[in-house]
Amino acid sequence: MKIKLLTLIFFITINYSFSQTETITIPDWGFFSVPATDPQYNGKFDTDITIEIGDTVTWEWQLGGAHNVKSVSGQAVETFGSPDRLGETNSTYTNPYSYSHTFTVLGVNDFICTPHASLMYGTITVVAEGALSLNNVSKADFSIYPNPSVSELNITMNQADSKTNVTVYNILGKQILSQQLTGFTSKINISQWNVGVYLVKVTNDSGTQTKRFVKQ
Repeated sequence: MKIKLLTLIFFITINYSFSQTETITIPDWGFFSVPATDPQYNGKFDTDITIEIGDTVTWEWQLGGAHNVKSVSGQAVETFGSPDRLGETNSTYTNPYSYSHTFTVLGVNDFICTPHASLMYGTITVVAEGALSLNNVSKADFSIYPNPSVSELNITMNQADSKTNVTVYNILGKQILSQQLTGFTSKINISQWNVGVYLVKVTNDSGTQTKRFVKQ
């Protein structure tokens, strides 16, 4: 009995130590795969993505055309991209094809399809583990502007709510601001914040939503 009990405790401890990771798929990596803020956005998938460290992103080619995916030199904290064939640079692949990368460094990663950089691009922001874990299926919809910004952050709610709170974290997951919002639009002075990427989380009766914000 004593041996069985010790074995059970050991199993529970080891099993609990594994962190929970996710795989995010860009399901239609093709022309007009761009962030939702781009006028060319086709409404299919927003390529401005925020993930937690250890998560994996998969790009899937589903439509015609020869494409690749590459991190942008000098604008990505990790180097990644679909592999090049022997003797080639920036090799492209026709559908069906997929490429996956697991992100292990905190920071911002711009990526493109090298032959179609103006029509296929995006950004992956990698934040600390647990920073996104409170997002609910039911969202507290809001918008932030300007983004990026130097001195001021405006938060506009899509619906009025008497109990709306905003919490801001830096990219390491450290909380730097927590306050209640009043009215549809609130202004936050960010002039003293350090330059970098932040997560803005808004919570009300509708749920929780987190968005990425850049302080210049």
